[in-house]
Amino acid sequence: MSEDTNRRGFFRLIADLPRELSDLVRAEIRLLQTELASKLRAAGVGLGLVTLGVTLLSAFLLMLVVAGILALSLVMPAWAAALVVAGSALITGLILIAAGIGSIKKGFTPFESVDQIAKDFKNLGKRNINE
Repeated sequence: MSEDTNRRGFFRLIADLPRELSDLVRAEIRLLQTELASKLRAAGVGLGLVTLGVTLLSAFLLMLVVAGILALSLVMPAWAAALVVAGSALITGLILIAAGIGSIKKGFTPFESVDQIAKDFKNLGKRNINE
């Protein structure tokens, strides 16, 4: 190959760089959209199932609370039994809410596509410095 052919090839690579970069960004954005749609679909189904489960558990817990109050009313006044059971329910509920919030915070991690875009741009910068 002659030097003139190498020079033409180099300039063609430089000219193609913006198009290649925009193609890469578009492909990464499409991947992010696909990933986001998939995760939202799964989250929607999961949220519906959790809502149904919470509704049924609420009814069950309400029945347990009534049973607890009735059982304690055999050894103490009914109003005191109701206060004891309500206090127990309050403390248990606060503990469960705190645990749930901690779990939700752990669940929010960046998408793999966002990480890949960041790596691509980092590598692009390194390649330009090395070339």
